[in-house]
Amino acid sequence: MAPKATSSASSAAAADRVPLREPHVVVRVRPLAEEGGHSANGKHVYKRLVSWDNGEIVLDDNVELGDGQRSKAGVLSRPQVYTFARDILGTDANQESVYKSSASELVRSFVQDGYNALLFAYGQTGTGKTHTIFGHTSSWDDVNHEQAGIFPRAVVDIFKELRSKSATTAFVLTASAMEFYMCQCTDLLDGNKPCVIGDDHAPLGLCSVLIESPEDAIQFMTTVRENRTARSTLMNQAGGGHAGSSRSHCAMVLTLRQLDKASGMCLKTTLNIMDMAGAERPSSTGSEHEDAIKAVMDYWRGAPVTVGGQGFIVNYELSGLRTAVVQATEQHKKRKPLVNPKQLGTSFIEYASGCFTGSALLAMIVTLSPAPSCGWETWFSCTYGDDLNKLRAPVAPQAAKPLDAVIEQAEKTATKAAADLAKTPASGPSAKYLPKRTVQARHDAREFELFTMLKGL
Repeated sequence: MAPKATSSASSAAAADRVPLREPHVVVRVRPLAEEGGHSANGKHVYKRLVSWDNGEIVLDDNVELGDGQRSKAGVLSRPQVYTFARDILGTDANQESVYKSSASELVRSFVQDGYNALLFAYGQTGTGKTHTIFGHTSSWDDVNHEQAGIFPRAVVDIFKELRSKSATTAFVLTASAMEFYMCQCTDLLDGNKPCVIGDDHAPLGLCSVLIESPEDAIQFMTTVRENRTARSTLMNQAGGGHAGSSRSHCAMVLTLRQLDKASGMCLKTTLNIMDMAGAERPSSTGSEHEDAIKAVMDYWRGAPVTVGGQGFIVNYELSGLRTAVVQATEQHKKRKPLVNPKQLGTSFIEYASGCFTGSALLAMIVTLSPAPSCGWETWFSCTYGDDLNKLRAPVAPQAAKPLDAVIEQAEKTATKAAADLAKTPASGPSAKYLPKRTVQARHDAREFELFTMLKGL
């Protein structure tokens, strides 16, 4: 059956009736390492992870108990129990079970039900976020490898879903990727050139590549990994083909345009899969404390940025995103529209917080370490996951539209953007508009190109 078109008036009238949807939160606990910060040999800290079964994550205070119940200070040591996770995957969980638990339902909704979706991995440095999203190094040349990560598995499933309705539906699938590093957003498919986050929190003018088979994801992911910023730290050391700790947030965006051949209606949806940089304490990564202003200025001057400087910015952005989650939760409870302020924001916060407006289904993987030296980071990750789990957002599927009308409007928009760019000077006061108009023109031209391509299938 062809998807039904929805008028803007009826959409507005139905907005208050859209049910509030909860995020899908999953926890993955990494195995202990043989050595390093995630081994059993690290220094014990006050917080510790005790257990992660029966739907509960339990931490307690790592104190010396004098009478079996009270600490040396005479204060009861009470366990902290977290029940926010829909699934808790232990140290023996394989990549397939992680994908099925966290992403398979999201992918189906993206392809079959017309929803935008966002999945992101959050956790301490070295707890397996990149391993979960991209897969083990042994899987990088084979999307069907048993160690393949969530992204290649999602691409494989997307093609399975699309092939099941190939007789009635034509499609164009593209992929793009961004890096959020030192408060800036760059295009990982275009030599890390700066890109712009638009007023609707979506990226403008990103380069994109056609994904015409699951195997096309291999080269795409290779380019992303090669261009992404990584660095060796005590908690995630480089070596053996491993680049070390990801020092940036990485968002890979799959955009699907579908055409119902019988009705001529088209539908555009996006699936964002984000591998976030790791939260950390400077003392655990072997880095020095750093002044944020100095770190950003070093970056802009092209000077080396210290591990501590990178970590400060990462923690600032993760904290800002958490604040956005709390604000969105309160606004949606009151059924009030969400407005994300840009003050003191960064490209990452602007982009990610836009997904909390109700524009996308949300899923989150929280990665934890059972190592005795990681108790504080584990506790913080649990509170982060608990906050996100409280979010309820009014998420509705995207509306299908007549393809001919979409192409006509896309052509007009692209023509206007090109005209605006042509009359923008390269110097003088009005030159400040040049960067945004450049990416806007490229964005609109690409939209027209891809919808025209869909019509020709």
